[in-house]
Amino acid sequence: MNLRERFAELLKIITQNIPEREYYVQLGFLTALIQEPFYLYGRPGCGSSLFIRRIASAFKDAKILKLGKKQRQLPDNINDFNLIIFDNFTPGDELSKNNLQIVIHDHEKNSIIISGDQKPESALSRSEVSDQITLTIMLPENISPEALCTLLQIHSNDSNVSVPPSIAISAEEQAQWIKEISKVTLSPNTLAVIGKVAETCVNNCIYVPIRKWLALSNMVKAIAFLNGRSETKLIDTFFLGTSIWGRSASNTAISDSYREILMTQLYKNTPSLLEKPYNADDLYMRVNHLVRSSNNLYETKSFNGEKCLSYRITIAGESAPLYAPLKYIETETDFHPYNELRQIEKRVICNYHGTSNCSILVDSQVRNSGLRSSVNQSNGSTPAKFEEYGTLPTYILRENAPEIIEMKKAQREELNEEIKTSLERETANLVALRNTYKLFNESKDDLFCFTQMFNDVQTAIKNQFDNTANTIKTIKKASEIIAKFSSLPKTPNLVAKPQPPQAPKPAASTEN
Repeated sequence: MNLRERFAELLKIITQNIPEREYYVQLGFLTALIQEPFYLYGRPGCGSSLFIRRIASAFKDAKILKLGKKQRQLPDNINDFNLIIFDNFTPGDELSKNNLQIVIHDHEKNSIIISGDQKPESALSRSEVSDQITLTIMLPENISPEALCTLLQIHSNDSNVSVPPSIAISAEEQAQWIKEISKVTLSPNTLAVIGKVAETCVNNCIYVPIRKWLALSNMVKAIAFLNGRSETKLIDTFFLGTSIWGRSASNTAISDSYREILMTQLYKNTPSLLEKPYNADDLYMRVNHLVRSSNNLYETKSFNGEKCLSYRITIAGESAPLYAPLKYIETETDFHPYNELRQIEKRVICNYHGTSNCSILVDSQVRNSGLRSSVNQSNGSTPAKFEEYGTLPTYILRENAPEIIEMKKAQREELNEEIKTSLERETANLVALRNTYKLFNESKDDLFCFTQMFNDVQTAIKNQFDNTANTIKTIKKASEIIAKFSSLPKTPNLVAKPQPPQAPKPAASTEN
């Protein structure tokens, strides 16, 4: 049995029958193994005593000093003990507080566990040892119904476990491993993540002493060592993105940024994966519009940074302008126009139905208030119910306009270049995502892997792979459409002449 197999068996034993708390036990055990002090926070009845017993059981013939209600005085030489436990620690107790300060400052080769039901930011700061505590482990107050049912089924069993002497850790082995752990190399990826987490701390005014950074990096090395590696990997830093930082605000700030930091490092060689996803549907729509639309020159206005067809409609006796982007004319696409405030007017839906006549639907909620009412956009609390308003014509300035033909030729060249560039980029992204997924998946069975975070990241990579594959399909469809047309189409017989609105609705007209 090699070291990794031994620790896999050891972790399996000390975490058995502790549903949804396995990773916390593993993290506490790892911290104790490298003789770093940690604070175990949990409400009464959350399992902290069982947690500590399980960790203690992993060490062979360990000399344990438990300071609490029964034992309050420190012995003459605390370094005679392998494990020192402060049970139900209360900083308001001056003797307990003084004992903790002495142990924290004078310990040499001890593992220290401080257990309490007071929040870490209060208990540790009042004890004046915050900077010396490597991390905080916060036990969940509740468990899921499924985990509860599992726990009830095993409740009658003895909660204690027996670790076979052959895999329990002796003091001599622990000392030797600590020396070996110090020789593990921090990989460039790992250093980059630690550096970005440190930057997050600085940006959020979170003080983390250098001593703690050294201890945390030593934990990263320990994970690599126990997995049989001489160099760390990204997955070894997962615990940095959990609630180990003591203060609630610190936990939130660092946990929120860690996922982004991790993904940035995973995609460091393919930075385009971190950008806003390419809109292949928009490309497909523009290609369709190019090859299927007429060469007519329409009366347009420059509005909100693009050419728009302008209309004016009257609702509740109030006239209001609407602006429909030219890119939608002669298409089958439903879209929201712009209003006079240059916002997308979600209470109106337009569609040209492949012609130059624009059909308009209006949210029934604005029939009595008008489009300029203070409730400008639907808040989502009441589903919109759209009713037919009418169909408005679009005036054609010139059919088969030479300038439109030349413009569409130029657009075709631009679209062909965009198709080529985007296809090359998205194909490279797909290959990178496949390789990243495969490489990342190799670590799924690593010891001390935070399964929840691993699954979340793996799912994110897979979803991005699937989305990229669909993007490539859409780009290829656009490429096939534009390739079928060796020349730009002539004006199709689909443009209706200007006509008044088709329904007996309030007066409406195009705006000249």
